[in-house]
Amino acid sequence: MKKYLALLLAALMMLTMSVCLADEADDFYLEIKFSNVFQPTEWNYKASQKLAEMITERTEGHISVTYYGQNELDCYGDSVTQAVNGSLWMGLEEPSLFADYCGDAALLIGPMLYSSNEEYNYVMDSDIVADVKARLAEENIHILDTHYSFGFRSVVTNRDIYKPEDLNGVKLRATSSAMFSKTVECLGAIPSPMSFTECLSAISSGVVEGFEGSTSTLAGAGAPYELVKKVALTNHLIATRWLFMPEDLYQSIPEKWRNIVDECALECGLWEQQMCAEDEAVQIENLKAQGVTWNEVDLDAFTAACAPVYDWIVEEYGANPELKDQLVKLVQDFRAAKQ
Repeated sequence: MKKYLALLLAALMMLTMSVCLADEADDFYLEIKFSNVFQPTEWNYKASQKLAEMITERTEGHISVTYYGQNELDCYGDSVTQAVNGSLWMGLEEPSLFADYCGDAALLIGPMLYSSNEEYNYVMDSDIVADVKARLAEENIHILDTHYSFGFRSVVTNRDIYKPEDLNGVKLRATSSAMFSKTVECLGAIPSPMSFTECLSAISSGVVEGFEGSTSTLAGAGAPYELVKKVALTNHLIATRWLFMPEDLYQSIPEKWRNIVDECALECGLWEQQMCAEDEAVQIENLKAQGVTWNEVDLDAFTAACAPVYDWIVEEYGANPELKDQLVKLVQDFRAAKQ
């Protein structure tokens, strides 16, 4: 009899807990601002817009996400600061911008490391990245997803670029990321940090001669391809962004809705990778029709030129000096398994 009563009490407790959790989820409402710099023609914009709508719909409005692109609200480092300060915020930013809070984050997307989305995704699923995410969570940054990638970044100018020496004295637009500026410098050029919304006028006025960016950026808003026509295929950095929000905000969301946010974040990231990869071939053909040309480069020379970036990350952010070799081994293991 006692055993029966104990089981009955346990069942009642579980039922009560389930009811309480259901009430908690039903009574929970949240409005989040989602910001980044991207333009409507770019895949990061499209994926961000899709994500905001998907979360709002699938949570039945309990979590309402409003997307602001085109640098309308805080972007870059200011967006990361919003998360650290615990704002009702979601951002999509370049991973090296988290290096002030965990130096190893910059090493994860260092130059000349990956040659495909598959290699990058493999590393992102590793224990190494799980550890970085855990350390960022301690700084109130919750990484929701790492798959928001849109190709690889190459050098775009009106010059013939084949080796680092060809970039000597050439001013290129760089992002606000210090690591990106350092990479541009090691490629052989002079970095001029600015938002991309400023870049086209800077090219027109001769302040810079071009930029380093992806095919989708070259084909995107403002028609950059009308100003710069030559792409040197350095593929020096994967064009990727990490989706994030404040850790305390994430933990405040009832599990029912939190699981949906996780599912939407992953789904939209993978969707962007797939759609961008399918679209890139079309974009290249369209750009060729506009007079844009591509050329192969001395990848070994550019790889050697970019090696100091990793030493700089270790010195600048206190990153693990052994991590680069661990990442290279992970990528090599993946490549060997694919053969």
